[in-house]
Amino acid sequence: MALMVVLWILAFLTIIFTTFTFSMRTELAAAGNFKEQAESYYLAEAGVYRAAAEIVNADRNVPPDSTLYDALNEHWHTNPTAYDNVALGRGYYWVAVTDEESKVPLNGQMTPQYDAMLRRLFSNSGVTDERLLSTIVDSIQDWRDVDTFHRLNGAEDDYYLSRPVPYRAKNGDFETIDELLLVKGMTPEILYGNIVNSQRRDELRTQSPWERELKPGEYLGVAQYLTLYGSGQVNINTASPEVIMALGLTAVETKAVLDYRAMTPFRDVQAMIGQLMSLSGEGRQGFAVVRGGQPGPESPQQIRAALSQTATVLSKTFSVETAGRLSGSRLTTRIAAILQNSGSPGRPKLSIKLWSVDPRRGA
Repeated sequence: MALMVVLWILAFLTIIFTTFTFSMRTELAAAGNFKEQAESYYLAEAGVYRAAAEIVNADRNVPPDSTLYDALNEHWHTNPTAYDNVALGRGYYWVAVTDEESKVPLNGQMTPQYDAMLRRLFSNSGVTDERLLSTIVDSIQDWRDVDTFHRLNGAEDDYYLSRPVPYRAKNGDFETIDELLLVKGMTPEILYGNIVNSQRRDELRTQSPWERELKPGEYLGVAQYLTLYGSGQVNINTASPEVIMALGLTAVETKAVLDYRAMTPFRDVQAMIGQLMSLSGEGRQGFAVVRGGQPGPESPQQIRAALSQTATVLSKTFSVETAGRLSGSRLTTRIAAILQNSGSPGRPKLSIKLWSVDPRRGA
């Protein structure tokens, strides 16, 4: 009996010791992960502040930076020594900066020119059905305006309250891009794209808008070309071909603008208008219609007049994405931030409009 009692006591003590050992190992691993996560977070945060410094420093007349314009060849956007695999302490950080003014403002002024921009953007991304196109654009404006009267193809409370899960129109500006999915006519496929074949998707994205041949029902998505944080104008020095065409330019005009700014950025919008006039003249020679869409019915004079209101060469708001990782660690912390420079040349005033953290494992 004494021997059996001793054996039971030893077994009990072994279980307690094993449990204690496992618990301690778990606590040590959790503490190690917390330490790695904290260090990787501050590495990513350092990347944000480095981007902020580059944005501020780019607002000077030190080539290639300039106070007259913001362009893709400036240090806020292209600076490998400051952004790519930068060593700091026991780890590294990476930075990518994009211009929010290079996108179409989702909360832009409710004008016919703004409607036309949205129509061109959706049309060139694959929305070829004229009725659906009008429904989406009219419903976006109805979602934002304060009245209860819907446009010809739009929607207000009477439509949304009849849905299986009823809700009301926002009657205010969009707060997130995903909010577009609540708007009549909008689908996840139209907003984010539905081409699942990665090879075909990459092939289409490398092509110019006027070269693409989208099949019926194929959408590339428009979310990447929309912004909630822009000033309301599009920077022609940083905008993508899709956004430039949304301003009303034809395929030939868009290519001419891209070729010109690759050599030297536009100093002002009038320089681009002069380039367009020398290229197309009053008749817009070389006019080309994008497959499944059109630049718009406006005359050349209307397009050029609208550019004075919708286009700019300066940027105030930038999107910063950073990643930080310790050497030998599998934990990567990512930070997405929106930085806005509301100051003047020589007297910057940077503020943070958005700060989002995404810790994850792996690359």
